[in-house]
Parts: sequence; C-alpha cells; structure tokens
Amino acid sequence: MNIISTFVSTVAVILLATAASADLAKPSGTVILTIGGAVSESNRAPSNTFDDAFLSSHEYSFANAAAFDIAMLENLGTVTTKIKAAPWPRAVTFEGPRLRDVLAAAGWTGKTITTVALDGFAVEISAADIATHDWILALKADGAYLGVGGHGPAWLVYEVAGGTASAEDESRWPWAVFYISAE
Repeated sequence: MNIISTFVSTVAVILLATAASADLAKPSGTVILTIGGAVSESNRAPSNTFDDAFLSSHEYSFANAAAFDIAMLENLGTVTTKIKAAPWPRAVTFEGPRLRDVLAAAGWTGKTITTVALDGFAVEISAADIATHDWILALKADGAYLGVGGHGPAWLVYEVAGGTASAEDESRWPWAVFYISAE
C-alpha cells in the first residue's frame, strides 16, 4: 500500500511539473512583444545575432523567451483605463492586458523586469512595484491599435486614482515597448 501511494504521488508530481512547463503556443501573427530571460514558458529559439539583429544592437540576448502576437496578448484578457497627464493634450483611454497576466503567461517569477522601447529607452520595474500598481500593457489608445512610429507597439501605463497622472507617473511609462528583459 505504501509503495502504491508513493508511486501515485510521484506520477502526480511528474504530471503537474510537465503541465507547468508546457511551452506557450507559437504566435500565428506578427510578434509585437518578446519577454526574454528568466521565464519558464518558451515558444521560440534562443536569440542569435542574425535573426535578432535589432535586439542585438540594443545588447540584449536570451536563452529562453516568450513571444506574443496581439491575439495572444488580448486572449489574456484586457482592461480599460482613462488617464490624463499634464503634458498630454487630452485624456487617453488605454486598453490592453494587465502586465502581471502577461508575465504570468511567460512563467516569470523573478525580482525585476526591464522594459525596452524601440529607441533603446529602458525602464526597470521591480516585482514589488508590479504588485503595487495595476500596470497595463496598452495595445490600444482611444480604440485604435498603437502603431510603430507613434507610441506602439505597446505602451506601459498603470491605473491612477482619479485618472490624473502626475509628472512622476508619466515619466515611468515607456511607450514603443517591444521587449522585456526578465530577471
């Protein structure tokens, strides 16, 4: 009886570990976000200087990465928030998945992430800060997808009380985000 219980427990642990380490589905559309580094879910090959020339030019590389297209990100669920920041000409309605859901889909349980914009601008965000704020990986602003050359492909913001952002809040919100380095 003891041997059978041990066997059943061992099989259950193996099955749970296998399910938890299953790779993400591969994107069927254009990849707009890659999370590389300390992620347990991977759906693409390690980076290389030829295929990942843009990332390499920003001096990022990875062995494990989770790549997402718009549909994959939207399938994580989306939220909407309206924000006005002092330098903006109007309030903007943002829509996208919660950052914590995106990171969970990639299997991140680390201490920090660094978001990287197309121009190389990088913002480090701690796990504590992710837990403190309701961060949104905005894919849309005022109902339209964010385009490259504007604020896209993604703009990272968080919900603010009363919908009015301080200058400090606004300075922490990178736009044109295409890569997250997970540590």
